[in-house]
Amino acid sequence: MKRTRQGAVDVVGVDAPLTAESGGELLAAYDDAREPGRPQWVLDLAETPLIDSAGCEALLDLRDRALGAGGVVCLAGVSPLCHDVLLATGLDAQFPVFQSTKSAVAYFAK
Repeated sequence: MKRTRQGAVDVVGVDAPLTAESGGELLAAYDDAREPGRPQWVLDLAETPLIDSAGCEALLDLRDRALGAGGVVCLAGVSPLCHDVLLATGLDAQFPVFQSTKSAVAYFAK
């Protein structure tokens, strides 16, 4: 997992299957990076080959933490398989989803 910052937006690249273990790491990264103000996060899932049920729960936990602080989490670069998982679970309706990290970061500029 790699975290970078583009302006006021945190971009987190998930380069492994999103499972219980990596989901826990993702939530810990969010907690560690938490600053005052509205969290603006982009999860770059271009290198994420799979999202399992625990990964889906981690995504919802992350969304809830960000929303609770008045923020937003966007998903970017979602692979076809992961997109199918998001559709099947209804998670695609819970997050703004973008084809690229660049377009997801631009979402926060409006």
